[in-house]
Amino acid sequence: TTTTTTTTTTTTTTPTTTPTTTTTSTTTTTSTTTAPTTTTTTTTAEVISCMLYGDPHVASFDNSRRLRELGATEHTELWTEILPTYGGWSTFLGSGDYWIVRSEAISIQGRYGWRGWINGVVVGGSFLQGHTFAVGSSDDSGSGWYGFAMTWDGSKILESFPSEFSVDGLIRVRYMEDNFYQDSADEFHQQRNNWRSRTTLRLLELSLPQGVRITVALGTNVGSWIMRFMDVFITMPFQSSGQDGHCGSATGDFNVDWEGSAVAARESLLSGTVPALLSTKTGLVSAPSTECIEGEEPEDNRVPCESVLAPSEFGMLFVNACVQDVCSGGQGILEHYEAFALRVFHEYAAEAQGKHRCAFPAEPHGVGYFWDPRCHTTVSLGCGADGVHDECRLCGGSGTYAAVQCPGTTDP
Repeated sequence: TTTTTTTTTTTTTTPTTTPTTTTTSTTTTTSTTTAPTTTTTTTTAEVISCMLYGDPHVASFDNSRRLRELGATEHTELWTEILPTYGGWSTFLGSGDYWIVRSEAISIQGRYGWRGWINGVVVGGSFLQGHTFAVGSSDDSGSGWYGFAMTWDGSKILESFPSEFSVDGLIRVRYMEDNFYQDSADEFHQQRNNWRSRTTLRLLELSLPQGVRITVALGTNVGSWIMRFMDVFITMPFQSSGQDGHCGSATGDFNVDWEGSAVAARESLLSGTVPALLSTKTGLVSAPSTECIEGEEPEDNRVPCESVLAPSEFGMLFVNACVQDVCSGGQGILEHYEAFALRVFHEYAAEAQGKHRCAFPAEPHGVGYFWDPRCHTTVSLGCGADGVHDECRLCGGSGTYAAVQCPGTTDP
């Protein structure tokens, strides 16, 4: 702002008998200059999710986006009616090493073993500053839970259970009980003498840079024969430079390029970095087969699959996948699917359904809440929070419910 002041003085002289008059005139001029306005717009990358389960089936980034939209609808009767328009779950019975996620910064590779069941996962890339985390299953490592091993840059970690490993700014891994599996096993076998009712089933929760979260659910000793496998749940920001692999591109293309995602030897994080952990033994990789291992017809498993998936509501979306996997993995896969369906509901629908269905007179402060189908049959901390619905459950915060994990988080 610039101010200019002009002063004019006029003097008039008359005979001494006339008073002298002096007039002063002041003129002020003001000009104002306005500084330009700068607007900064910050764009937040979309959070995308992918899951691989069973032998394996894949809900790609694009299909998972639709699952989340489906989980948010108030019209839950559409969950089974809309499924055909959402596309089937891609499946693959081959064996080998494949890209799960391939991008400039984030690299996730998987080893698919007998009939395609996942028995190794490794995470690396520039977002980990060149470090690698791996979890693998090999008969060389031992039997049962000893058949799983975890490494950081090729050195074994998390050798006791439960345990935790972290490197500031890069990774935090918790090796812990899988409550979804345990709840399912206890309920499924509460009247029967079965190993799953006496065994703590296990989980790896990874918190990584850029908001990347990975959950690896570990399964073992299914049915009357020894088997180890993994379900993998990935949440990460959309990469503007692109992503591909078995999780897809997240650009509206629902096709999965199974063979095109094979890992070239020069790009492998599975070999060289962790050779002892994920060593391939003769007979580990076999040709795809569609024969049921217990001699039944695949459709014989449909009713059992429907009975274990129905309670989670969302689970009926996965009946066909369950039928196929019980055929290839045995009857022990049933409780695996019951727990899997509960986890999918928790990740994709529980928070939104809590908003729709809970009937709080006023929004709770300092805690979260969600819809938990397990509360219908099991009395747990935080259930019945609205005083109307058993399934309305409190979570998180810093007080009483801090131990209850809210959807979309890795920390309880």
